[in-house]
Amino acid sequence: MRNQRLMTFSSGVDKTEAKSEHKFYFSFSKDYIRGKKVLDIGSWTGPFEILIYGLAREITAVDIEEKALKVLKKNLPKVTIVKAVAHRLPFKSETFDVVCCFDVIEHIPQGYELATLFEINRVLKKGGYLFLATPYSNFLANLLDPAYFLAGHRHYGRKQLSLMLSDAGFKVESIKVTGSFFTSIYAISFYFFKHILGMKMPNIVPVEKKMEHDMKKDGFTQIAIRARSI
Repeated sequence: MRNQRLMTFSSGVDKTEAKSEHKFYFSFSKDYIRGKKVLDIGSWTGPFEILIYGLAREITAVDIEEKALKVLKKNLPKVTIVKAVAHRLPFKSETFDVVCCFDVIEHIPQGYELATLFEINRVLKKGGYLFLATPYSNFLANLLDPAYFLAGHRHYGRKQLSLMLSDAGFKVESIKVTGSFFTSIYAISFYFFKHILGMKMPNIVPVEKKMEHDMKKDGFTQIAIRARSI
């Protein structure tokens, strides 16, 4: 479930861990999260939780990395942490108002995407919302993602995701495709720091601001969907 954006295990709430993509996900989902019981699948150390802490009524964070969850809990003690896989969620049916699944579906075992969506629908209350984001599949986005060729990093198309969501019992209400060449260059830089230099990519405020602006515009690298359980 780990996000491709490198997070750290440093203690203390560090709002710089919430990167441009997390801020976009926040703006995309915040009106539906306010005062709700939220499940975040693939939380890692909690960059998204930092943004919704105090906005949601309750937050449950799921990840397969126990160490990351412990850091999240230390930094954000009111968040409930659970170690689990996305296609076998240890919750009763109709538990949550909102489920967030950002940059996760491309990392679960291939072929388990639909099972994951069925499981998400099971734990969602009827009429509840799923917010999902993943790399978008098109020629430019695939070409500019080194992990697509080197590590089998999966991308998904609008039609493919819509059909899977429909099969799993969701009605798609909103689709946004964002990110352009700057987002792709940012991702390549991230891979360089992570895999070549073996270090965290430095947080450069002007670059992050440019990324935030880039993620707000229509683009071709990232697809975000809001779907309702029916």
